[in-house]
Amino acid sequence: MYAIQTILNKIQTSKSIDFGELFNESLGVYKKVWVQGLLLQLFSTFIMLPLIVSFYLPYFTLALDGGLDPTMSSADLGTTLIEDFGASLLWIYLLMFIVSIISSLLYLGFYRVVKEIDHGNLFVMSDFFYFFKSSILIKSIVLILAYTGISVLAALLCFFPLIYAVVPLMFLLPVFAYNSHLSISETIKVAFALGNKKWGITFTLLILNIILFYVISLVTCGIGVLFVSCFLYLPQYIIYKKVIGFDTVESTPQIIV
Repeated sequence: MYAIQTILNKIQTSKSIDFGELFNESLGVYKKVWVQGLLLQLFSTFIMLPLIVSFYLPYFTLALDGGLDPTMSSADLGTTLIEDFGASLLWIYLLMFIVSIISSLLYLGFYRVVKEIDHGNLFVMSDFFYFFKSSILIKSIVLILAYTGISVLAALLCFFPLIYAVVPLMFLLPVFAYNSHLSISETIKVAFALGNKKWGITFTLLILNIILFYVISLVTCGIGVLFVSCFLYLPQYIIYKKVIGFDTVESTPQIIV
């Protein structure tokens, strides 16, 4: 396993990456893992289903009881929902928080799946749930909370800090997925170092991917997104592989926060 200073040195001395090469290699990996990417989306959709039903249930209940007025303002609607379903709304937000954590844990596992398949190893379904293990679960949740906290802080500081932070945050999951021996603060440090070094090419490809997904969504009525959404996570993997690479020895998870 790589020590943090070794990783930071690799980042600082890394060479520039050609945009076309990055896109083509991402496409090559996508061809190998699109089935697993579809499974990831199906898992996420299945997990999100109870949340979607719970979120809209108060609206349906209010409409059936005749308390939903089309002329109501958003503020009045929010007040009515809080008065009638205050406790239920709290449970919904708690469920939303739990679902987001579970979804993030699955995406961490997906990065392990991508690495294994890209290196010619057989796909093992349990890799999706690797970060649900008790030995690393708490640390994974702390990382997700840190991810959320940084995102919220960047959003509160205004629009431009969020634009900057979105790229380093994109590397937070792959860095942790392949370096679970690092502490949370070290993981964040590596992710921001890598994001800063490759900010331009990562952001450019992100914008291109968003445009492509929008077009595919329009053409396929949203269904096609299930098949191509995983492509959004592959450029980070390729950049990580080119800049830092993988040690031959599998890192052993340790509880270091």
